Amino acid sequence: TNHPIDGTKLYAEGYDVQVAKIIADELGLELEIKALAWDALIQNLNTGAIDMIIAGMSPTAERLETIDFTASYYESTHVLLVKKDSKYASASKLADFAGATVIGQTGTIYADLVPQAVAAGAVAGNNLATVPLIVNAILNDTVDATIVEEPVAKGIVTNQEGYVYIQLEEQFELDEADKVVSIGVRKSDDKLLEKVNESLAKIQEATRQQLM
Repeated sequence: TNHPIDGTKLYAEGYDVQVAKIIADELGLELEIKALAWDALIQNLNTGAIDMIIAGMSPTAERLETIDFTASYYESTHVLLVKKDSKYASASKLADFAGATVIGQTGTIYADLVPQAVAAGAVAGNNLATVPLIVNAILNDTVDATIVEEPVAKGIVTNQEGYVYIQLEEQFELDEADKVVSIGVRKSDDKLLEKVNESLAKIQEATRQQLM
C-alpha cells in the first residue's frame, strides 16, 4: 500500500498517500510522489514541478491568494506527542504541560499552535523543519512535546515504540480554515480542480475512516 518517492529509494505511506492513489486511479493518471520541503510546496506547484499538493495543507486565506483548493478531505484534530515515560504522558489539558518545552514543525499550523501551549505555562523551544527531526528531538530529550495532527501521531505511535499522544479535553483554538485539509492546485487548473472534487466526493466516509 506504500508508494515510491520519485528520485529516491524510499517509499511513502499514510492517509494523504492513499487519497492521492485513489484520485490518480479515478482520473487515469500515474501517481508520482516528490519529497519537497514544506515551504517549497506552493512554489513548486505554481512553477509546474508538481501538479497537486496532497500533504495535509489547510486552505488558509494567505494560501488562497496564490493557489486554489479542493473540497476538504479531512478535518483535523491536533494532539501532543510525548515519550511514553515522560512526566507529561498522563496530561489531559494544556495546563498539564506547564514547564514542558513544546515545539512544532516550522511553517505549519503545528508551530502556530505552540503559543497556545505557552500561554498555558509551557516553554517554546526551537521549531524544526520536519516531523522526523522533531520526533528524534523528543527521543533525545531535547524537547518534551510537539503538536501534530492526530493521524500523524497515530502513525508515529504505531510504527515506533516509546511514544504516546495526548488528546486534550479542550481543543486548540483554530480558524475554521485551519481545521480542514484540502488539496492545492494551480489557479489555472480549473478543470483539474473540478475533476478532483468529483473524485473526492466519491470517497465514502467509511472508506476515509478505513484509510485513516
